[in-house]
Amino acid sequence: MKKTNLFSVLLILILSISCEKYMETPLVLDQNSDSISLKNESISEHFESVLRPNEKLELGKVYTDKVTYVDYNDDGDNGLFIVQKNRDSIYLISDESFGFVRGDELEIDWKIDSIRYAGDPEFLQHTENLISAKKVKFLELVDKNLKILWRETSYHPEYETDTNNIVLDENYFKSISEPEKVALAYVATFIGNECSWDGQANEDRSNLKCRILSALDLGYQCSERHLGFLRNWFRSNKSILKELENCPTTPDGATVQDTFDEIKMKVKGNKITVSLKANGINLREGKQWNWSEKIQFEFKENELILIQKDTSEKIHSDFEVRGN
Repeated sequence: MKKTNLFSVLLILILSISCEKYMETPLVLDQNSDSISLKNESISEHFESVLRPNEKLELGKVYTDKVTYVDYNDDGDNGLFIVQKNRDSIYLISDESFGFVRGDELEIDWKIDSIRYAGDPEFLQHTENLISAKKVKFLELVDKNLKILWRETSYHPEYETDTNNIVLDENYFKSISEPEKVALAYVATFIGNECSWDGQANEDRSNLKCRILSALDLGYQCSERHLGFLRNWFRSNKSILKELENCPTTPDGATVQDTFDEIKMKVKGNKITVSLKANGINLREGKQWNWSEKIQFEFKENELILIQKDTSEKIHSDFEVRGN
């Protein structure tokens, strides 16, 4: 009896399968074996996405939808273009960020496509892939005028004494717009706001955690996440870029430090004004000071422009240093 060649059988099977609409169990040939194995990797005819709820979608077909831009994340093997529609967040595979601002309204072309992850090339997944995106409406800021940071004195049971601490308007930080986030992050870069080391201080002082940056989800003080965010928004301002080169890492309790007493945020049209009151102290010399600032910005498409910065004179005073 004539022995049938394994590869001939495989070729016949592949040709017959290619005539089908989709492949239920693709054949996988092990080059080091005389047998053929079946891999359970089914491909459905229809797919679903929250971009189009209750609609059966086709693999590879291009769809057009209007969405709100949220963010772009390129930390993984594949870039994720994050948008929102009907209060749902959708993550589309994309190699390009496009430079949009959170809150921009977009029109996107996308499709369901297959993807294999680098760590598991045998696992096939089908997901939303971004083809193109264009802005149809710029982010519009919401007018506001409110205090977002202040100080309160309360009894601290651990220290058995009253302590004076920063208080943040948490509701404001939950709904803050991207341009306001930039303005506040810039102001907070150079004035202390209850900063402390996350554990022991690293040799490069790269793990300083500050109240305002944490509330803004910008990571550690002077981290690439923090400074990269500001550099992008102030990319046309050489003076600010130079300032950021000297980003301070001063923890709460340092001998010489500044801190906030109050921050007010005012938004009118595309203008943003940050008004602050702050104080400083030198424990070694027994000196203290306080001052105020008003910093005005203008939001233009995807940049923040520093218009004017007014700083009051510092009022100095002395105090008695205990132990001297």
